[in-house]
Amino acid sequence: MEIKIRDVDVRAIKVLDEEAKKQKVSRNTLLKRIVEDKVTFDGIKGAEKELDVTLNRVADGIEMTYQRLNHLEKQTLKMYLLLCDGLGIDPTDAEGILEKTFNMESKKEE
Repeated sequence: MEIKIRDVDVRAIKVLDEEAKKQKVSRNTLLKRIVEDKVTFDGIKGAEKELDVTLNRVADGIEMTYQRLNHLEKQTLKMYLLLCDGLGIDPTDAEGILEKTFNMESKKEE
């Protein structure tokens, strides 16, 4: 596709011509590269912003899940201690009783 640009400052054209000469390409080729690089760069920046937003959302979700699991762990420990108290069992002995009763050691090895 062709595009034309009007009313470009003469000094800017001089700079473009010098840069094109350094790169050993035509002014048109140089301008084409500049425009395409700009569009590509902006596209990458846009994708990076979207990625940042997504990662922040994931991080928030992980943090919320961690908080809920932490709360659940505390509640489970309270229930365990209440159950031990209600059954009149010492919590330190309860683990050994459970392992013997349900043969938990052999299940861990399988």
